[in-house]
Amino acid sequence: MGVSVRGRVHRNRARGDVTNRKIAQVLAEIGDILEIKGESAFRVAAYRNAARSLEVLPEGARERYRAGGVKALRQIPGVGASIAAKIEELLTTGRLAYYEQIKKTIPAVTLDLTRIPGVGPKTAQKLSDTLGVKSIADLERAIDTPLAARHFRPRTRERIKTGIGLLRGLSGRVILPVAEPIARELVEALRGCPGVLKVDPVGSLRRMRETVGDIDIVCATENARRAIECFASHPSVREVLAKGDAKATVVHADGVQVDLEIVPREEYGSLLQHFTGSKQHNVALRTWGVEHGFSISEHGIKRGGRLVRFDDEREVYRFLGMEWIPPELREDQGEIEAALRHALPRLIEERDIAGDLHGHSTWSDGREAIEAVVRAAIERGYAYIAVTDHSRGLGVAHGLDAARVAERHAEVEAVRRKYGAKIRLLEGVEVDIRADGRLDLPDAVLERMDVVIASIHSAFGQTREQLTRRLVGAIENLHVDILGHPSGRLLGERDEYGVEWDEVFRAAARHGTALEINAFPNRLDLKDTLAREARRRGARLVIDTDFHEARHLDLMRYGVAVARRAWLGKDDVVNAQPWRELAAWLRERGRGARR
Repeated sequence: MGVSVRGRVHRNRARGDVTNRKIAQVLAEIGDILEIKGESAFRVAAYRNAARSLEVLPEGARERYRAGGVKALRQIPGVGASIAAKIEELLTTGRLAYYEQIKKTIPAVTLDLTRIPGVGPKTAQKLSDTLGVKSIADLERAIDTPLAARHFRPRTRERIKTGIGLLRGLSGRVILPVAEPIARELVEALRGCPGVLKVDPVGSLRRMRETVGDIDIVCATENARRAIECFASHPSVREVLAKGDAKATVVHADGVQVDLEIVPREEYGSLLQHFTGSKQHNVALRTWGVEHGFSISEHGIKRGGRLVRFDDEREVYRFLGMEWIPPELREDQGEIEAALRHALPRLIEERDIAGDLHGHSTWSDGREAIEAVVRAAIERGYAYIAVTDHSRGLGVAHGLDAARVAERHAEVEAVRRKYGAKIRLLEGVEVDIRADGRLDLPDAVLERMDVVIASIHSAFGQTREQLTRRLVGAIENLHVDILGHPSGRLLGERDEYGVEWDEVFRAAARHGTALEINAFPNRLDLKDTLAREARRRGARLVIDTDFHEARHLDLMRYGVAVARRAWLGKDDVVNAQPWRELAAWLRERGRGARR
């Protein structure tokens, strides 16, 4: 699907180009520049934390500023007076003098190189200084030269080449938690447009893939011209690239291209199925159709020379003798055969989640107190919530040592006394798995916790064997309940570890340790294919948000989307169980589940 674009039709002149995403990019780049210049780690972290807050801020920073000025900006977690003033300058002028000034202090290519997954600011500076490259293309040619071999280890050079490949693959794509709210906003606006009968996002977004290229939307309406105008004139549209009688292409304020196609109402079901894809699913479906006397197209299904049209997508699959296949499963991974047997799983839904078992408060790198998170969990109807602050090994997170764990306990108890009738508050920790495989807190501390998550946060460049041993060692530890963000990937920044996953999954199944699907926007880790294989090997999964403030609990939908793509049902997910079953699971693991 798409629109042939020969030129720009018109530019939306409304000021809306300084979006949360744009502000976050500027703040993150300032953090990178400061790191290159050797500024303090805490100053660097301040800009990066503020950038993360802006990325997932549910409302626009512009709207917040209009309502309450700089004071309202300072209420954004991680945004102090200095950064709030810079956001104000961006919102009011479209520029930031400090950013433009500081960019001039380093070579432009150095900042460009940090776009490569796995290349941090310091490595980017070294690449620029030692190889003299002027672009990423230059680096790709230079990385295998003798000069590069003298200055960079073979493993580093391989990581850089892998990162360049990842960057090329991600070019023009955005992560799901960025794309999905854009599509939702435009779809809801179209639903309110007079004459619109049906409207849906399609393509990889409807299948909830972890990254999305252009956003595609289909619409059935009684007034195509009006629907096109509603779409093209939406306040979030930065630029209109093409606008016709039945199609339009725009650029959203966040820089994402969005295509709208008006389709016939009587064929809406077939067209929705076709445009949702995936290509592999559609090819497999049509091939099966030919073998069984059906000719399946985007316009309907022919059998015996008669074309049957469908305005409801479910009827397409029903006509073929299949269960309706949820969009997340349409990847030609056995879903057609299962649908024919009426044996598709009942996929987990967000409403099945009973609590969140991974998140951080102001006791480490969280940006809100424990009580604020607990209140938000109660509002979501959760039966339980765990606060699992970082251990001391993660220095920039101001992690907990044994003494601070004891200090936090008093606050946990106070919140329990206040809210214990409404929710179970679990006291936990996310303990670092050190490079040598040891955990970052002593067993005497871990055994007092209600829940323990073990995660890798350092020494990512170790060999496959070393990384596998670290993960398996944590799984085998009697005090560890959950393996956090197991593959270590950061979408667009760092690829997953090289790990012997079969060995990890077997160990998790054998010891009853849950593997995490981390719903934080740039993680979505474990990814769908690994989560499905883990379950096939007998491991259980947990879906967590890794929250750093109360509103991050809303990110659960993206973790659930990964689980659905992994064919997981409610019974496969530890925190989709009621408190009684979770408590029993913890007791089986040697924990009293005291609260």
